[in-house]
Amino acid sequence: MRRAEEFRYVVLAAQREGDRRLCAALQDLGVTPAWAEAIEILNEGSPLTVKELGDLLVCERNHPSRLVERMVRAGLLERAASSADTRAVELRLSTVAQDLVPRVRAIEEALYDLIDATLPDPAVATVIESLNTLVSGTPSGAALERRRRHQQLHHAGP
Repeated sequence: MRRAEEFRYVVLAAQREGDRRLCAALQDLGVTPAWAEAIEILNEGSPLTVKELGDLLVCERNHPSRLVERMVRAGLLERAASSADTRAVELRLSTVAQDLVPRVRAIEEALYDLIDATLPDPAVATVIESLNTLVSGTPSGAALERRRRHQQLHHAGP
């Protein structure tokens, strides 16, 4: 196996393992990893339009309107006409979703604690730097950078 091929598959395997663990932990809440990400983004700062939310999503980039529709049907999001643009719809977390925020955060923190305990900090820093280089200039890399700025703006932490 070429080194680049092995790298690709190791990244994919790590992503799938993290997703598997996150899915299992979120299952009791009735929330998917993509829903958890949307909840976190909207909790950091809302209201947001569907487009604004889609621009910040890393897990679910292709069809944010489908994600939003499923979350509205599940009672997690509320839609309202934008006061700034009558053609736009603003999204906010419902009280049900707001009540889930601490539990979703605790689940995510447990996953991050596992990563911290498994990998030494210098190794993580090197991998992050390498992967940032790989995704730089791509749509996913741009979404990640917008997400970083959004978190910094709303003081949500690292």
